[in-house]
Amino acid sequence: MTAGCSGETPPPAQPATVTVTTPPKLSTDPDAKTVAWLDGMCGAIFGYVKASNEHASKQGSGVEVTRPWLSEDLGVRADLAGKVVDELNALPASPIPGGDNARKSLVDSYTAARDAAAEGKRKLDASKSQAALDAGLKALDAAQKPLTETTDPFASVKMDTPEMLSAMAAAKKCVPAS
Repeated sequence: MTAGCSGETPPPAQPATVTVTTPPKLSTDPDAKTVAWLDGMCGAIFGYVKASNEHASKQGSGVEVTRPWLSEDLGVRADLAGKVVDELNALPASPIPGGDNARKSLVDSYTAARDAAAEGKRKLDASKSQAALDAGLKALDAAQKPLTETTDPFASVKMDTPEMLSAMAAAKKCVPAS
């Protein structure tokens, strides 16, 4: 006989025991060392771009290239690139895999720009020949190379993890000012 047909009351339903396990919480708080390192990298790069653009805007368009103008411009460009090199070299070891390689690549690029500008200025100031003026113009092109290169400074760094996306979002200097 079944309980439904006998008129007996069925036993009370037992509540099901459900064990809920929550997955470990992934940290959405960015790592402070990573944020600081990214801010240092971005601050150096964007600081250079901003300072270089400000310098160029003060000159206006249609500037006549003279020896004094070129000498001054090369000096400014050498100083700007040198500042980036100093700032990048002052950063601690990268907490991000591939970060030190990215920094080294930038240091190499800005060092070459700094050295080209400084050497071009030195040669220009030491000689009054047309060859020195031509060399100064070539040095100016080399000094501006970091501005014209379209390389991603973080190309060698895996930036698509939740941790890195969170760190990039928190790194205020990695958002260029509009």
